[in-house]
Amino acid sequence: MPGRMWLAGVVTTLMVALSPSLPVHGLEPALAESERVIRLSIWLEPSSRRLQGEMIVRPPPRMGRFRLDTGLEVNEALVDDKALLPEQAEAGRYRLALPPDAESVTLRWSGVLDTASGRSMVSPEGSLLSAGGGWYPQFARLGPFALHIEVQVPDGQRAVATGSLVEVLYADNTGYRVRHGHPRTTSIELAAGPWRERQQTVSGVRVRALFPAGLDDVHAENYLAHSGRYLTQFIERVGDYPYDSFTIAASPAPLGLAFPGFTLLGEQVIPLPFIPHTSLAHELMHAWWGAGVRVDYPSGNWSEALTTYLADYHLDERRGEASETRRRWLIDLSALPDTFDRSLVDFRGDRDPALRLMGYQHGAMLFHMLRQRIGDEAFDAGIKRFAARHMHATASWDDLAAAFSEAANEDLRDFLDAWRHKPGRPALSMAAVERRETETGWQVEGVLDQAGDHAPWPLLVPVVAETRSGPVRHDVALETRQARFSLSYDAEPLSLTVDPDHDLLRELDPVPFILRHVALHPESRLLVLPKALAAQGREWVQQALGRPLAPVGEPSLEGEAPLLVLGSDDEVAIWLAEQALPEPSTALAARSEARMWTLPESRVVVVSAAEPGQLRRLVASLRHHQHRSYLVQDAEGDTLEAGTWPLDEAGLRVEFSSSR
Repeated sequence: MPGRMWLAGVVTTLMVALSPSLPVHGLEPALAESERVIRLSIWLEPSSRRLQGEMIVRPPPRMGRFRLDTGLEVNEALVDDKALLPEQAEAGRYRLALPPDAESVTLRWSGVLDTASGRSMVSPEGSLLSAGGGWYPQFARLGPFALHIEVQVPDGQRAVATGSLVEVLYADNTGYRVRHGHPRTTSIELAAGPWRERQQTVSGVRVRALFPAGLDDVHAENYLAHSGRYLTQFIERVGDYPYDSFTIAASPAPLGLAFPGFTLLGEQVIPLPFIPHTSLAHELMHAWWGAGVRVDYPSGNWSEALTTYLADYHLDERRGEASETRRRWLIDLSALPDTFDRSLVDFRGDRDPALRLMGYQHGAMLFHMLRQRIGDEAFDAGIKRFAARHMHATASWDDLAAAFSEAANEDLRDFLDAWRHKPGRPALSMAAVERRETETGWQVEGVLDQAGDHAPWPLLVPVVAETRSGPVRHDVALETRQARFSLSYDAEPLSLTVDPDHDLLRELDPVPFILRHVALHPESRLLVLPKALAAQGREWVQQALGRPLAPVGEPSLEGEAPLLVLGSDDEVAIWLAEQALPEPSTALAARSEARMWTLPESRVVVVSAAEPGQLRRLVASLRHHQHRSYLVQDAEGDTLEAGTWPLDEAGLRVEFSSSR
């Protein structure tokens, strides 16, 4: 996801030796024209959290108010080379009385960064100076600007900042100094750490990995190779990469964040085997969406949905797993509680897991339906048109609708508006289906229906007939609650199925019971069978699910509130027998030392292991398996098997008796 940044380590003796003025050199080649230009020079010493900086703004903002971290103080302010004393109304808040004809303002500041607020992270192990952290003077209503930034850190450190890497000035035993530039941005982020550097050039883009020594030895080349492949694929699909460089940097914090020109991945995240195949592509795609074309957040966040569809889903398509991915997304969305009534437009980038399902899965399915509606050629043309028109600017859902409408030569605003403004999804059904033989072939007629509190939605429903000559697909328009269809076939139809490949954003019925049902239901409960582990078990589950569950002693199995049961194999077996609930299948139990499985009829999730250590490892891994109905692990915590109970939508399928 797009986000903030960080930077690291410098030596106190060097900081003392620096002159109060840090020159900002010009960047070559020249950046694209912008209404305003900021030249910024930063010197950071993470070991002491000391920072020194200079910023030149041309022309100055109309409002002279700016904010600065409370641990920093302004050393000098110049307006057109004339000294000016800034007024300090309160801690961290300043005002400059700028004359209306001023051409530039220069600020120099220094001090020790205050990290207590959590907006910045500074240490020799890794630093992140985020856009809202106040580490540089942040003027009110500044607007977009071209950025030239130069960063200096001590020996043993590397730094990366917003935009393209322009030049490494030096990297030796005196320290590291680097220049970056951005043609048009609204914020500045900076990161640093005790990194080694590896790089390659792909499609004219410098791709770099900045990892600590241990991670560099094992993982850097793999990350560079995957980044290069993704970059080539994405440029072909989306258009030119918006920067001259892409940097993958490591952070001691457990995060995954994308910024203009670089991404930060947690040091504990990087070794996970699935990250190069999933999250890395997602963060790279954010170079176009979110970090490149900025989001108009008040009108809704389209970036995560488009990034998910063009990165995560794109890779699944290439692996032949597209239908399974769409099925998984619909199962995830079906885990939303009945009381959840938010819509896609409500998603701004929230951490709320229910809203994130809307922003990512619901939104990605919307883009899939749009692509199905207008075709691959118009869809890809719309993406490229949107990127070319709004790169390094702010764009909204309406801007997306305009780009796709122009590419498809069709007004798509009503279609997109319905799916982003209405809560929920339609439930489909098929009725009154009849088949008859005609003089020229076969005819199948019936009625399609969509239900839901906010129905109807605009739908193009895939209806697939299995005939004696093979499958035949028709797309039936369903713009109202009901629509009759009449379909013709040359060969005899043997069956008829509605949306068999899960191309539509819709409710599933019945839906497989998955762990996410427990994570999202507001009244989910927790039973920890070993009393000695009650407090620890509650903490483990809270970390895995992202929220606490209400602890219970003797839970009732009546009602809709899910129950998670946690315990040893023997304790769980006794409890299941007392409740007359089935034990895990022989295959599920025999191949594992630890397991999680759901009991759909009772809305119970069981987590058990032979020993407490195995139980803890299993629970910790559940954060990555909330979309599962079952998970089986060995004694070391490695996954042996994981999956979802079968989905049987018999109501959307009709079998015809053979005429032979």
